[in-house]
Amino acid sequence: MPGGWDEHFKMNKQSMVATCENGSRIYFRSCERPKDLRGPNLGWFYIDEASKVSQTVWNIMIGRLRKPPEKGWITTTPKGRNWIWEEFARRPRNNFEFWTGATDENSHLTRDYINSLKESYSGSFLAQEFYGEFVGWEGLVYPGIKLETHHAPAEEAIGDYSIAGVDWGWTDPNVIVVGKVNEGRIHQVDEFYKPKVHIDDLIEVAQDFKSKYNVRTFFCDSSRPEYLQAFRNAGLDARKGHKEIDPGIATVNRMIDRGLFRIDFNACPNTVNEFEQYAYEEDDFGKIRKDRPIDRNNHAMDALRYMLYSQTKIGTASCSMRGAR
Repeated sequence: MPGGWDEHFKMNKQSMVATCENGSRIYFRSCERPKDLRGPNLGWFYIDEASKVSQTVWNIMIGRLRKPPEKGWITTTPKGRNWIWEEFARRPRNNFEFWTGATDENSHLTRDYINSLKESYSGSFLAQEFYGEFVGWEGLVYPGIKLETHHAPAEEAIGDYSIAGVDWGWTDPNVIVVGKVNEGRIHQVDEFYKPKVHIDDLIEVAQDFKSKYNVRTFFCDSSRPEYLQAFRNAGLDARKGHKEIDPGIATVNRMIDRGLFRIDFNACPNTVNEFEQYAYEEDDFGKIRKDRPIDRNNHAMDALRYMLYSQTKIGTASCSMRGAR
């Protein structure tokens, strides 16, 4: 800027507020504590590397746009199918604009540098880091789930009975997923996914699922024993689901990879959405930590894990009971 920054702005480094010549103020804030962003009435905001912040930050900031021109901008490198993909790429709307660009469109970079990146990157990393595409990231907990391989309409599900997985919530969604069982195969045919649902209403949903799909057992999150008992008092076969994370994830991945799991993508959009976002943490060097899934986008994933893993744990006993009849 001609004349330098100091001629047009006065920066208070203690409060991190810059005052412009016309009296406008620019606030510089961290996004690490979203609640600290509440308060000011803003005309605009800008977030850089938005994939590193939570959707809560975005939700708070658009709520602060109370002065003209009422615009917000974000820039970022895509980071899997995260909230940015969900908010802008998956379902574009009229009041938002969305642009992508590849690294080689930057005229300030040398051709040698661009070629070196292309030679160094490959696969999903190339698509994401170089071409700016939202891709299913290698760090996904269930990377094998594919529309072309695992989608099957609920009407095609075979089996005499179903099972269900239940994850309790309140601010987070309450989730029930339903899978029809057929000789070791499970076909997820329906889901319930909604926050702030009273237990009596959730019982009614479960009873409807039991009637519609002949649900024998509800494998439930054991963290709310009073809810578990309420299900039982209502005549539902509710049991504590096996919650071990690592063996549970291994079981779900094994069923996916062996074609033992199918899902109706249209009937279960929230489960599908979480499949595309449920990922492992990365360390400070970008290395994926496969011992630590991120505790986010995992409510349907937890319910699914309770359902599939718990069913395999009782599978031998179930087969014996069927053989005795």
